[in-house]
Amino acid sequence: MRSRCERRPTSRRVRYTRGMAEEPEQSAKKPAEDTSELSLIRRRLYARDESAELQRRQQELQSLGITRRQPAKPGTEVGTITQARYKNLALLRAKRMGRFLGFSGLLVLIVVIVGSGIAATLWYRSTQTVTVSQITLSVAAPQEFTAGDEIIYVISYANDSWVNWINTELAVTPPRGFTFRGSNAEVEHIGRQVVFRREALASRETGELHVRGQLIGEENETAVAQAEFFITPENFPSGRFTKSALLATTITALPLDVSLNIPSDAASGERVLATINVRNLSNNTLQGVYLRPLPAPEIQLALEDSEFSPGFQEVGSEWLLPDLQPLEEVQRTLVFHLDGLPGEKRVIDIETGIRQGEEDFVQRELTHVVTVSATEVVVDQFYNGSAGPLTVRPGEEVSGQIKYRNVGSVGLKEVIMKVAFEGAPFDAASLNLGGVGSYDPTTRTITWSSATVPELAVVQPQQESVLNFSFHILPIEQFPLSGDEAKNQVLVTTATVDSPDLPAPVGQPRQIISDRAVLSVKTDLTLAADAFYDDGRLGITSSGPLPPRVGQTTTYTVRFRIGTTLNDVSDVVLTAVLPDGVRYTGQKYSTAGEMQFNDRAGELTWTLPFMEGLTGRARPHQELHIQVAIIPGENTRGQAVQLLNKVELEAVDQFTDEAVTTALSTQFPTTNTAVPGKGNVQ
Repeated sequence: MRSRCERRPTSRRVRYTRGMAEEPEQSAKKPAEDTSELSLIRRRLYARDESAELQRRQQELQSLGITRRQPAKPGTEVGTITQARYKNLALLRAKRMGRFLGFSGLLVLIVVIVGSGIAATLWYRSTQTVTVSQITLSVAAPQEFTAGDEIIYVISYANDSWVNWINTELAVTPPRGFTFRGSNAEVEHIGRQVVFRREALASRETGELHVRGQLIGEENETAVAQAEFFITPENFPSGRFTKSALLATTITALPLDVSLNIPSDAASGERVLATINVRNLSNNTLQGVYLRPLPAPEIQLALEDSEFSPGFQEVGSEWLLPDLQPLEEVQRTLVFHLDGLPGEKRVIDIETGIRQGEEDFVQRELTHVVTVSATEVVVDQFYNGSAGPLTVRPGEEVSGQIKYRNVGSVGLKEVIMKVAFEGAPFDAASLNLGGVGSYDPTTRTITWSSATVPELAVVQPQQESVLNFSFHILPIEQFPLSGDEAKNQVLVTTATVDSPDLPAPVGQPRQIISDRAVLSVKTDLTLAADAFYDDGRLGITSSGPLPPRVGQTTTYTVRFRIGTTLNDVSDVVLTAVLPDGVRYTGQKYSTAGEMQFNDRAGELTWTLPFMEGLTGRARPHQELHIQVAIIPGENTRGQAVQLLNKVELEAVDQFTDEAVTTALSTQFPTTNTAVPGKGNVQ
């Protein structure tokens, strides 16, 4: 037993000490634990990762005295162990790298999965939401355009989202001057806008709206059209998205052409005849065309002239032309007189355009200059001593004078003077020529010649003469009550001088010298004031004893009536004063206007901003009723009490732009005129 135990360590020692230098006794000892710094570092590095077998082998190596890793010689056992050690380390590193790569792969996989989820979520959300960028809207039309032609606006729209739309609305606002003519779909008109509605627009669906119409504009104007598209997503009923688009079109050509035929010179006071031609150059019918002459202040339009084209509107100074068919031309005749000294220039502007609603689009503007030419004879008219415009009243007598003078260097023989009357106010029956000249009722013209006026046989250079006559304006009862001549009456007189010795321009007829005068008839105001005891029809009931008694109150109604015989008037003011002892009770009635009363002065003021012409003649008077009260004293017993002591009426004639007034100076209403026979105080 003992020898067996002794052989076991010997053989073991031979196996482990082969090739080594240590003594067998030393190998039999148990190796001490290596506590060197290198060993501690190794233990820390590999304590967690190395297996138990690898740790045991490491301890055995340490027991053999191997503390440093040195390359072993090939073929030795120690080298083999070292190679195994390095192989284990390589395996360990490979294992750690495998773990790292596995962890990295797992991380990449997680990132891919999360990224894919996010991408899928975003894609899904994009298919369920709508943004403004997914609304496609555009407007197409010609960039340059001829006014008056037909234009088509093409509005393209599309649903570029993945969501269906509901309650879509396309609102098109065309430029000013656009007149709608039709569209390719049923639309509504809201003001200037053209509105097209669709119940639904599917995802990726497109559409077009064509808006057709006539476009009017001024030259070089930029006409801007706007389209707005309103949509609601099907999955978001409370949402509302909007997109807009604009398009500008330039007006480069105009559809109207205007030509003038107006003399370039005329004598002062001479009757000038001019023609204006307007032509439609477009292929479309033009509506609302107007023609407007704009003369200088020294040029007076002869509206009453028989050759002046009818339909001219003084308010606005224009003709409204009928619808002009394509290539159609119309002509208007203009008659005017000019004033000035020889050599002076007078300007008349001509404007034509197209009116839509209350807006004018100017198409052509032309300017013509007329030069005042020298004359051989100067003729002037004077009425009531005035050479300028004159205002007269119905029934008024007018004194006229015709002054003529030969300003040339040669005598004029066989001179004929004429005065022609135009206008309803002329009372031919009242004409007084003083025994010279004659009147032609057909042409309404007075003619003087050398047959009755010897001085007209030869008018020497610098010779001056005067012809006198007189007439009356028609009384108001003879003025018409309806039609164009019902108000704003004028009487126009034109005096002419003719002689075979007057010069004739080359290629033109002999020049006849003329002078024109205008007499405007201004309106008269009508005023009446009366009183009566009862006016229960108007809610103003009188009370008190009749006849009135001393110390007792009796009330009366005082009525004012006003009117205008011819023209419209404005700023109408009636002023009345109640005498002391007459009191306003506060009860009143008026057909128009407003009334104020000053208690301290006893003065009432009734104002009307406007009163139409012929009020009181062709239409009822304007009326004011007030109630007054009296308490007679002992000193008035047996007498009638006067209810007013001042009544005045003033206004402004809208035709002549002059103030007109009237007043009551006598015949004021009294208690006796209110109730005849029962007006004296008892």
